[in-house]
Amino acid sequence: MPVPPPTPVPPPEPAPPPPPEPPPLIPLGRGSTSALVRRAGLPPALHLAALRTSDPDGGVGRDPGRGEASQPARAAPQYHLSSTIDLRAATDWLRETNAGRPVSRRLALVALLLGATARAAARVPEVNGFLTDDRFRPSGAVHLGVAVALRGGGRATPTLRDAETLPLDALMQQLRDVVARARDGRLPRTATPDATLTVINLGDLGAEAYYGVITPPQVAQVGYGRLREQPWAADGMLGIRPAVTATLSADHRVSDGARGGRFLRLVGELLQHPEDL
Repeated sequence: MPVPPPTPVPPPEPAPPPPPEPPPLIPLGRGSTSALVRRAGLPPALHLAALRTSDPDGGVGRDPGRGEASQPARAAPQYHLSSTIDLRAATDWLRETNAGRPVSRRLALVALLLGATARAAARVPEVNGFLTDDRFRPSGAVHLGVAVALRGGGRATPTLRDAETLPLDALMQQLRDVVARARDGRLPRTATPDATLTVINLGDLGAEAYYGVITPPQVAQVGYGRLREQPWAADGMLGIRPAVTATLSADHRVSDGARGGRFLRLVGELLQHPEDL
């Protein structure tokens, strides 16, 4: 009897291809911000607030004047809001008020912004106070920490105490004094411990908006961009008006978007009546 041929053995299956290599990491150094934002899919207006680094060479969000104070803020659940404010009433009032004054007594727009911020914060206590040991302590007064750029680089953050009670002339005089002392090196670069809310104005640097990172134990930070002219619709008419973008960065453990939105709305409403500040 003939022997049957052996059963053919199927050829071995080829080995699966190796997994693709992960994309290279993007360093958080100088010049990489845009690429990092595109990779993360973040909106451009939020990336400096959302991405932080301790890069000593000046990476994203570096703050030479704050040092390590911003480190605990990374773990805090923060939210960010913005509002564009019509400044026609404010700038018209400033022009008329300053017309009959000597240069040394003229008011600057920043005095109105600070005055409106302080008065709004007094009415929304969730943005004005300290969070320590997971307990929020609202402040009975508004002590504004005002960031001042220094000639040698970095910044100082002196405090305007009881800012919600100060008339605009007194607020402007205190502001002139602390700015002069800060730029002469007579103030520390770190925020003073009694500041209950920090305000940063980057308008003179051309920024349209600034989304800050809270300085613990504070629970909020307010930013202002540059004064600009833009189309504005009001009463069924379209025109050009001066405007500024106000931003709020706040701790979500203390307030929410509704309270933050009320704060920004109050700032805008107060700036429509500068004569009452």
